[in-house]
Amino acid sequence: MTVSLLALVAAAAAATAPAHSLEIEHRGANYAVDYVTHVETRSKAIGISPSTRPSSRRCLVTAEVAVERRIQPASGGQAIASRLPGTRSFTQNHPGDCRRDGKEAAKLVASKSKAIGAHVRERASADHQDTLAAIDAARNFAVN
Repeated sequence: MTVSLLALVAAAAAATAPAHSLEIEHRGANYAVDYVTHVETRSKAIGISPSTRPSSRRCLVTAEVAVERRIQPASGGQAIASRLPGTRSFTQNHPGDCRRDGKEAAKLVASKSKAIGAHVRERASADHQDTLAAIDAARNFAVN
């Protein structure tokens, strides 16, 4: 299913805003760490709709949520961005065919916004050591 242009623009704008931010200090330098969500949705019609019987047609809407970490030095400079491993799926279905306007996907994301936020915070809390390792790796690369 293709998503309308307005839904795509709204999703892109939402994807650029950090869902979770924190400040860390590592080896005498301060860093801003932002966690940004990336949500990809898809819809699929399942079941049959024979003309002489009641329909069993359903629309299955799935949202895949991935988290990206962006590390920005407080003093300015280039940010280090990387997508964290693992995604989380949210699924919803309703009777009838899938509409092509993206409303089902928007409803799914809106209804699961608290769970998506909790997923981002969970990934951020589990990512602390990897964040420090990424800062050290970038520093070592820049020094050499």
